Amino acid sequence: MEEAMAYRDIVVYLDVGEDCAARVRTAIDVAVKHHARLIGVDVSTREALEGESRDLARAIEAEFAAAVRKAGLDFQYHAARPEARTAEQLFSHCADLLVTTQPHPDHRHLSNPAIPKEILTTAGVPMLVLPTGWTGQKAIGEHVVIAWNFSRESTRAVHDSMPILKAASKVFLFVFASNYRDTNQDVQEIKAHLEHHGVEVVLAGWRNTGENDFTSALFAGLDRENADLIVCGAYGHSPLFEDMFGGATRDLLKNISMPVLMSH
Repeated sequence: MEEAMAYRDIVVYLDVGEDCAARVRTAIDVAVKHHARLIGVDVSTREALEGESRDLARAIEAEFAAAVRKAGLDFQYHAARPEARTAEQLFSHCADLLVTTQPHPDHRHLSNPAIPKEILTTAGVPMLVLPTGWTGQKAIGEHVVIAWNFSRESTRAVHDSMPILKAASKVFLFVFASNYRDTNQDVQEIKAHLEHHGVEVVLAGWRNTGENDFTSALFAGLDRENADLIVCGAYGHSPLFEDMFGGATRDLLKNISMPVLMSH
C-alpha cells in the first residue's frame, strides 16, 4: 500500500552561485531515496542573466537536466521571472519539499531574494536549507534530531518530515525545558506518536537550568549524536525568524555545517 504521506514532487532552486551544484546533488539524493520527481526552478536575478554570469545562467537548464537524467529521475524545469516574489510565481505550491541553500553573502545578488525566508513563511511547504559551502558529498537523514517544543510549528515540522524520519537510522527527540524528564507525560506522548508511525525514537532532552540557552544545548547534543539533519519549526515573520527560542531559528540558518528541515 502506498504511504499517505510521501515526497512525490521536490523543488530545488537553481542559480549561478557556487553552491548550486552541491544543492542539486543533495536534492537528487533525496529524490532518489523517496522515488520523487525533481523540479528545478531557476531563480536567477536580472543581474545574473545580464551580467558577467550570463553564460553560466544560460547553462543552468542543461546542467540540471543532465544531472537528473544521469540519476534516472523524472524531472521538470521552470524558469521563474526575475521579479517573482510569491510562492505561486516561484513554483512552490505544487511540491512536497523545497530545497535551497543558505544565501552566500558574496552571491546573494544572483539569486531571488524571496528565498528562503519569504517562501518558507508563505508556501506552506517544508524547506530543506543546506549550509553555505555544503559539498553535497554527505548523506542526510540518517541521524536526525527533532528540535521539539510542543508548538504548532514544531508539530508541523514533524509531520512534514515524516518520510525522512521513517527512513532514518536514528531519530533523536531534543526537548529543552526547565522541568524536563524522560518520563514526563507530554514527552512520552510525542515519542509514542512517532513510534506509531514506525519511527524509532531516542530521547535526548536537556533540562534548562539557566546555564545554557537552547541553541548551545542543541548543538552540544548534535556533536554527541553525530547528527546530519535538524528538523524544526520556523517561527515568526521577522528576518530569518528571530522569534524562535529568542533567535535560535536564525542561529540554525546561519549554522555552517548542518542541514535544517524547517516548516512554518
